[in-house]
Amino acid sequence: MRKTVSLILSSIFVIFAAAGCQQPAQRTGGKPSLAGEEMVNVYYLAGKLGMTVSLTSKDKITFNDGINTVTILTKQDQVFVNNDYLSPLGKTKVVDDLLNVRGSLEDEIKSKLGKPAIEKPASIVPKPQKPAKKPFTNLSGKTVVIDAGHGGKDPGATSTYGYEEKTVNLDVALQIAQILRDKGLKVVMTRNNDEFIELEERADIANRNWADIFVSIHSDSSAKSSNKGFTLYIRRNGSSASASLANAIDRRMAKTDINGNGVSRADYRVLTHTSCPAVLVELGYLSNYWEAKQLKNKDKQRQLAQAITDGIIDYITK
Repeated sequence: MRKTVSLILSSIFVIFAAAGCQQPAQRTGGKPSLAGEEMVNVYYLAGKLGMTVSLTSKDKITFNDGINTVTILTKQDQVFVNNDYLSPLGKTKVVDDLLNVRGSLEDEIKSKLGKPAIEKPASIVPKPQKPAKKPFTNLSGKTVVIDAGHGGKDPGATSTYGYEEKTVNLDVALQIAQILRDKGLKVVMTRNNDEFIELEERADIANRNWADIFVSIHSDSSAKSSNKGFTLYIRRNGSSASASLANAIDRRMAKTDINGNGVSRADYRVLTHTSCPAVLVELGYLSNYWEAKQLKNKDKQRQLAQAITDGIIDYITK
């Protein structure tokens, strides 16, 4: 009997000892879970927040929008919004010399952004007076509207690799906007993120801001996979200024290794409803295997963005 009781107690002890080994995993100090999370580069993140990258260094990156400041301290693994600690930065990686961070930072930062203390209802905002036009002698005081084609429920064309046109358009448009801002121009984007904007509204944004230039970014597609090359469009009865802008961009894009199809005319609504010189750029064909691969490549996107920017600046200064 004593032997039986001893065996039972020993068994119970073993069971509890085994259970005691199953301790909860140690916490990570509140760090975000990053398994499988999308990573985005800091310029893309700033654009989606409607902000501009004002400082980039090995240890610190800063975004601004005139009201708010976002500071990322890479070595300290910290993110601040308006000098208030927000959260750990979490996992990062460098792709094509650009720092990539977790995509969930967008929503976290947005929840802490401040707004102007007083906002007038749209119904009583006075219509702005059109400023006097100045000769295109320098970059200061010029307003450029960059339109990332498609978006939201309108994906545009689908590439041979399965990704959608709207993402390429936005990636390139955000980079164009950043380069232009760095040059001292005022830039207005019709969309900073994956949202749907009506075609007429895109043109109205340019008209309301008394834009000096409107450039719409798209990617082409065709039933023939052999079709290739970038194309620039102006409206059928487009002004000589629109033609000069298109030719300036065409000359710069011709220096990339994507073939050019020159300048064509078509009455796209974003062109016919815009008051200022307006150009629509088709970056290349998503239906062409080689160009589809190029248009998703970050280096190629950066090269195309730089070429379009250089063309815009050539037009303004010359």
